Amino acid sequence: MSDLLGNPDSFLQPDTQRPAEDLSSTEEFSSAEDLSPAELGSVEVTNADLERYKKQLVKFGVFSLILIACMAFLILFTLLGRNSWQEGLRAQVADYFESQGKKVTVHEGEKIHSVFSVSAASFKVEGLEKNCHAVILRVTTLYGPVAALYTCTDDEFHEVQFVDFLKLSPKIASAVKNSSLNSQIAYWEKAIPKIVQTGLVEAEDEN
Repeated sequence: MSDLLGNPDSFLQPDTQRPAEDLSSTEEFSSAEDLSPAELGSVEVTNADLERYKKQLVKFGVFSLILIACMAFLILFTLLGRNSWQEGLRAQVADYFESQGKKVTVHEGEKIHSVFSVSAASFKVEGLEKNCHAVILRVTTLYGPVAALYTCTDDEFHEVQFVDFLKLSPKIASAVKNSSLNSQIAYWEKAIPKIVQTGLVEAEDEN
């Protein structure tokens, strides 16, 4: 009974040896404990890993160049389109005054640094009773957005006068004027001096 409780070798058959214990894992664990933190943190990088990293960097670089090129083309086309848009409006202003029998000189578009710059354009006009700015605004009407032409005198008073709607037949222009635009026309007559003054002052400060 004492052999059964006290000596575990009593369960073995005669002439049977106890299997040797595998101490390899223990030795590896003890050897790992003996390593310094710098040695534990060091990672062996193979040539295959380096090649893979290089390929990833090249792909990222190519993607970045393509993205930058696309953005540059978009900015270029936007600037070219805006210049073409300005020249088209300038020609419309000159054609309108010529159709009214007035010989005027319409200068290049002026910079308007305001929230209305995307839907407005201003040109200095010479040849009228007073030197003024021809201001074109995109106004929403029952017939859709139309270009409204105003004049704003180039003096301290900045008197604004509604001229007409551009590129509309006389019948439609008359219908638009008589429908519900009296309030809109009056609103923009009050807003234009501030738009012109603010925009031109900021443009002069920039220069």
